[in-house]
Amino acid sequence: MKDGWSVKKLVEVCEINYGTRVVQKKDGGTIYPVYGGGGATFKMDIYNREDCLVVSRFAMSSQCVRYVRGKFFLNDSGLTVKTDNVCLSQEYLDKCILSLNDKIYSLGKGVAQKNLDMKEFRNLNIHYPISLPEQSRIVEELDLLSNIIEKKRQQLSELDNLAQSIFYDMFGDPVTNEKGWEVKKIKDFANVKIGPFGSLLHNSDYISGGTPLVNPIHMKNEYIYAEKNFTISYEKLKELSSYLLQTDDIIMARRGDIGRCAIVRKEDDGFVCGTGSLFIRLNDLCISLYLLKVIRTATMIEYLVSKAKGATMLNINCKIVEDLPIPLPPLNLQQLFA
Repeated sequence: MKDGWSVKKLVEVCEINYGTRVVQKKDGGTIYPVYGGGGATFKMDIYNREDCLVVSRFAMSSQCVRYVRGKFFLNDSGLTVKTDNVCLSQEYLDKCILSLNDKIYSLGKGVAQKNLDMKEFRNLNIHYPISLPEQSRIVEELDLLSNIIEKKRQQLSELDNLAQSIFYDMFGDPVTNEKGWEVKKIKDFANVKIGPFGSLLHNSDYISGGTPLVNPIHMKNEYIYAEKNFTISYEKLKELSSYLLQTDDIIMARRGDIGRCAIVRKEDDGFVCGTGSLFIRLNDLCISLYLLKVIRTATMIEYLVSKAKGATMLNINCKIVEDLPIPLPPLNLQQLFA
């Protein structure tokens, strides 16, 4: 450890506060959004939190830590963490917990629904410089980097909009298929495989510097950005060999953010499909970039959402994806688009 730094268990330096159970029918209002472990749901006329970090406790998704600005009501599926140590600033603590998102997600237990293991969460290590000015300097630097990243994301979004515009010009809307392309189901030209059940992975399987496990949080702007601290051991890799990804596979979120997907690049070859994902392996009737853009169109995402299951969190399964109707223009036209 660096000189002048300290490491403490989360429970040693923080106060953990749960939200309060509420239901829309009884408690609903019109002013303040209600948050839990995910995005805002309904609204209420009272609030119990303001400008703070929320950690998912029940029905965890891959994005289980988020900062919520303004006044809001936190229900019982989320929690907040407040420093109670004079040597640890709240701003620095928030950055630490945000950086631990993947680790916290790995602490979820359960198959149908992942719930946070509170004992493991309380025992997470928090590393921090003892000097408060040094903590402030680190926070300022991270904020600066976050602003740069956000600007780059905006540029990528504009480029993505351009690509989608070219796609519509060439192929039309994939759901209405006004250009009359031949339509096939994905199962007619690809194999679909869902990621391993959560019960196959345990905390001891995660190591530093192992093979990356790809979950929806790692799919950004149609590419994979694997986290180095979310990797599995070589022994577990052998057990999960049937979930290995190959170049040009398409990996998709199967719960939560329906329609989020990415192409497996050459440098991602050999990564492992995560529990919150599924992947599509194509034959020679369709190229990956074309299918990715089809899935990412607004109308196809709406179609997927209409077929998804679940009330608290939407889920798609292999059959839904296998039966997805896809217009298939001639291969040379798909390649021209690519």
